[in-house]
Order: sequence, then C-alpha cells, then structure tokens
Amino acid sequence: MKRRSFLRLLATAAPAAIAFPQIVRAETLGLGGGIAPSNRLNLGLIGVGSSVPWYKEGGQALNVARGMMNHPACQLIAAADVDASRRQVAKEVVENAYAKRMNSGEYKGCETYVDYQELLARPDIDAVIIGTPDHWHALQLIHAARAGKHVYCEKPVAKTVTECRAMVAAVERSGIVCQIGNMQRSTGEFRRAINIVRGGYLGEIKSVKVGLPGGGVLSAKPPAPSPDPASFDFERWLGPAATQPYRILGREHLHFNWRWTYDFGGGQLSDWICHHYDIAVLALGLEAFDVSEVRACKAEFPDLPPELRPTARSYHFEAVYPNGRIISVSDKHIFGITIEGTEATLFVTRDKLEVSNPALERIAIPAHRQIYGTETTSHGVNFLDCIRHGGQVRSPIAEVSRITNVAHLANAAFRTGRDRLVWDPASVTAFGAPDATRLLTHAYRAPYALPL
Repeated sequence: MKRRSFLRLLATAAPAAIAFPQIVRAETLGLGGGIAPSNRLNLGLIGVGSSVPWYKEGGQALNVARGMMNHPACQLIAAADVDASRRQVAKEVVENAYAKRMNSGEYKGCETYVDYQELLARPDIDAVIIGTPDHWHALQLIHAARAGKHVYCEKPVAKTVTECRAMVAAVERSGIVCQIGNMQRSTGEFRRAINIVRGGYLGEIKSVKVGLPGGGVLSAKPPAPSPDPASFDFERWLGPAATQPYRILGREHLHFNWRWTYDFGGGQLSDWICHHYDIAVLALGLEAFDVSEVRACKAEFPDLPPELRPTARSYHFEAVYPNGRIISVSDKHIFGITIEGTEATLFVTRDKLEVSNPALERIAIPAHRQIYGTETTSHGVNFLDCIRHGGQVRSPIAEVSRITNVAHLANAAFRTGRDRLVWDPASVTAFGAPDATRLLTHAYRAPYALPL
C-alpha cells in the first residue's frame, strides 16, 4: 500500500485541493464491507456508453462499473464522456447507488469530465474502466498505463493489429493490472466446457465450429445537423479517426452503431470474436499462439454509400494455427461453439452446455484435470482481486490481442476480396498482399499519434 499512501499524500496537498475542490474522498464515505477506507480502490469510468434496451441507463462500461461498485473494495468517483447526457447518466447512477448506502440517503461524489486526460491526471484514481468505441481504446489504455492506472478495457482490444501490439507493450512496461472484457471466461458453462475439452473427455478433436452473429447494418439517413459542442463534443469523439462522418451518421448512431463502419470498429466479427471464438481457442489450448492464416474467406456487404465503409453483414472463414488446428467461423453456423471429438460432441453457448454423452455434462472433473479452474466470480471482481492480491487476470491483454487479430486479418481479407491471407505476425505483413497489410494498421488524424 506504499504507492497508495504516497498518492493520497499528493491528493491532500494544496495544489490538488485547488484543482479538485469538489472531490469527496473515499475515506469519508463509510461504505462498510469490512475494508478500511484507506485500502479502498478508487475507480474512474472512461466512456459511459449507449442507451440501448438491454442497458437503459448507460452502456456496457457503466454496467461493468455497477458490478464493481457493489464490491466493498472499491469506490467509483469519476466519469468522463464527450456527451453531456451520458455524463449526467453516469453521475446519477453512481450517486443514487451510493446514496442508498448512506445513513443520510444523500451522496455527491462523482465528478464528470469531457476530457479523459483530466480524469487520468487525478492522483486519487487507482484504476479505470474503458468503454469507448474501439478506435479510442489504444490511446486511452496506453495513457492510463503511463499514468500508473490499472485498466479494465472493453473488448475488442483495438481497431488494428499495430494498436494491439502497442497496448500489450505499454501494459508490460508499466506493470499495471489489465483485464480485457471477455467476460465469458468468467462464466460457469464456458469454464466447464473448457475443462471438458482440455481434459480430453471428447477424445481426439475432429472439427471446431464457431457461430457468431451477422447483420449489424447501418441504414442510410438524411444528413444530420451539426451537434452543439456544449452538449456533444464530436471532434473529441472522432479523435484519431481520419474521417468525419457526422453528416452521415448523426448523434443517435454514434453511441452504438459506430461499430458497423470500419472507421471505428470491425462489425459483428470483431465484436463477437472475443466471446465465442475466444472460448474455442481456450478449449483447444491455443491462447499462446498467433493464427497462421485465414482461408475460405467470404463476406457480403450492405449496399450503402462507400464513404461509410460498412462492415460485413455476413461472413465465413477458417482460421489455421501452426499446429494445423482449424477453427471454422461463420454467421451461418449455430450460434455458439460446437466441438466434435472421436468420443463425443460438445456444444456451448450462453446459459447452455450440451454434450452428446450426457454423462459428461454431470461428470465430476478431478482437480488435476481442471486445467482452467472452476471458480466463477464476476469478471470485474476478478480484476479487483488481482489488483489487491496479485495473480493473473482471466483475460490478459496479450492473449486477447492474438484473438482480436484474427478478426483484423479476416476483415482485411473481406475488404480486399481475397479468399486467403497468410501472414507474418512479427512484421505484421500479409504475404503477397500489400493492400491487406495496409489494413492491419492505420494512420492517425493529426495531432493524434499512437505512442510506441
């Protein structure tokens, strides 16, 4: 706790008091839980997220934050977002949640910012949750790591292979704890499925199919009026991205549907590869390996204006690993993971695990064959526990970057019309395909630059 003691000394110094006059220290909150306030972790939220039916008050990042706020070891004290309405949502959700735990029924202690750098500059922030669009992940994670803040970053890791590499290097240099939001690694049915496969209960593996969603198509809309900078800072939202699509997309699309254009995301493929495909890779024990090639690549694109650079609405490819293992990925496969072995076939998706040999669904797996473990605390709690007590997070950035890069490679094949790409991960080069290689990285809009 020496670092925290030093940071708290800085936080109570006169300059800090002038800079942050409204901060309510965690020590004064009395949230209980048997953890001393001086040992509590202070969290900041970067990117509140969209308001969609399944998260009516903020997006995935705020949903993750809610789970951590329930843990007595932490306190969420700040949020940053370029949209004033989302900042207000975060402030209300956080302060209302903590007010219910106070004897007075009142709490005011969540500061909000437009610029995430101001949040990172606070010496009393120990860790951050990053829930911004994909094109911002790299800069924000690297800046957080350089500021010594632990990071929980939503998946996918980043928009390009070169960004993934820079982020891994930043985490390794800083020594921070970094968890990527592949939360299925913390779910019971998936962890058991991994143990069944890696324990050898299916016999020799014959085929692996991963079904991911298709669709996610933008609709062409009339030009939208420019936003009011006082309520929505579009230039800051755009950040390092090279295009200026507000006239096409409009504000209502930029909080969720940004992911359906290659300027900001990678479509359903990059959104979901860090879920079902990730579990398949773990089950096969391939998490330490880069994919060798993608082949049999096919994709359909929506009929939309070319300046949108829309992502594939339907796709198929095979990922080939150095040991010859092949994973087939398609939006036409059954949604989930199907692994066929010589002894049995396993299917797993959210809240469902089926094995063709019913005895394997109930079998008590001996401890020495539980390669992936069975403990299922939430993904966020695992992150907090690793900060407080050490140990390896369930979704290390180096592993998840390799998985994310499969989506980047496949998307490069789709966009260049190639049915196969063989690449050199070390040099980030697709052999004989300079056009595809260029899509594995991207130039930042000035004055932004990717720290290397």
